[in-house]
Amino acid sequence: MKKINKYLIQIHNLSGSVLSLMFVVWFISGIVLIFDGFPHASREQRFFHLSEFTPQQFENLQAPPKSFKGNLALEICDGKAVYRVRSGRKAQQTYDAKSLQLIGSFDEEYAKSLSESFNGYSLKELKKISKLDDWVPWSYYRPLLPIYKCYMDDPGHSVLYISSKTGEIVQETNRRARWSARVGAIPHWIYFKRLRLVKDTWKLVVIILSSFGVLLCISGIYAGFVRMNSRKKKGITPYKKFWYKWHHLTGFFFGLFVFTFILSGLFSLASVPDWVLGVDPEKKIEIEWNQNLDLSNCEDISPSDIYSAIDNKKGIRKIEWKTVFNKAQFRVYYSHYQKADIYTLQDGKIVPQKDFTLEDIQAEAKNILGNNSFSVSKQNGYDNYYSGSTMYYLPEQAFKIEVDDAARTHLYINPANGDRVKKLTKNTRVRRWLYRFLHTLDLPILKKVDWLRKTLLVLLSLLGLSVSITGFVISLKWFKRNFRRRKLH
Repeated sequence: MKKINKYLIQIHNLSGSVLSLMFVVWFISGIVLIFDGFPHASREQRFFHLSEFTPQQFENLQAPPKSFKGNLALEICDGKAVYRVRSGRKAQQTYDAKSLQLIGSFDEEYAKSLSESFNGYSLKELKKISKLDDWVPWSYYRPLLPIYKCYMDDPGHSVLYISSKTGEIVQETNRRARWSARVGAIPHWIYFKRLRLVKDTWKLVVIILSSFGVLLCISGIYAGFVRMNSRKKKGITPYKKFWYKWHHLTGFFFGLFVFTFILSGLFSLASVPDWVLGVDPEKKIEIEWNQNLDLSNCEDISPSDIYSAIDNKKGIRKIEWKTVFNKAQFRVYYSHYQKADIYTLQDGKIVPQKDFTLEDIQAEAKNILGNNSFSVSKQNGYDNYYSGSTMYYLPEQAFKIEVDDAARTHLYINPANGDRVKKLTKNTRVRRWLYRFLHTLDLPILKKVDWLRKTLLVLLSLLGLSVSITGFVISLKWFKRNFRRRKLH
């Protein structure tokens, strides 16, 4: 037993010497992240910057051809109607809606005009970049290159990134957001450009560092109890030296939180093995609900036909084409970038889409799930597993399909448009607690009083920081002693 204790203490001392600084950085950057994340161009602001259609802009527009695949939307760009055909996460092609000619690129004059109208200030400098930089460090942005980097002459020192391929704003930063990210999101998520561009390598690095962090925490908690039991005098700690004493005390009382924080960070990227949850991987099936776009059932429907059929003709900013339950669906957006008026094609006529009923969802589920047994119920409000966010809109009411498959799949269907808005499995439900709860205190009762949730996160992070700082100081002392010994020899 003494040998085991010795080895575990040595593991903690060695791993702590190497990782203690990383823990300090993680907790400090985590506190910043509670209030400010990585900079991004607001989807809502970009939506409201879209020009509203006039009746004349619907004239002489051609119907989208069957060859368009992916996500299809009609917008105004540079004063004219365009089709945006998105495939993948960011890849996109833009077509003139009158001629159906591909718009291959947008020039610098367009970028200047767009940046100034969006920002409200004049353009100070424009650069055309052919490589991604620190503020667009994601490989899926490569199809948008080259990008115009627009430096604005505003008090916030804003920089707008506009794709020359699509003519859209893809990123917006300002001086405050950039500095916040440098001390928050970038060190916390290890968002260094060269590493982040190689997604699999970045993910592996985060998982390895988090795994070593978990090992450090477990060995530290164990070492804390060993040291406490080995004391010769009264009190919890046998140490008299300031830093050793306070590292032992803070680790003893707050080490469990540090462990849960690092463990939950690991599960932000790593999945729980299916066999741990009793799920047989060989029996798992992939359940898809949303359909791919199929324009064959509405190839003669032009934008002017849609415009003539809709009720509210004022303030239209975007129209989307969808295929739902093997029928054409048209979504018209006005003043909300996530909510639309829904229309469908019925007997060759465009009519308002009625909300889908429980019977509709049951019938479609039968078609998709086949012999898999399932049940459908109404989801009335948010809960621990189904809740909205600022990034992804989830309607408060939905249909919940519980599938009796190996993964215990749950599908949540929007009654307004028939879309699957959320999918959960046994694995993702477990990860919800291991990551979102342990890492961000994501509970409906706390999210309703967000200032309280953030206050608790800050206090817990400060406790974890106290453990990390005392450990870091001890590590510096350990390195200093060893350096002196080597120098003497």
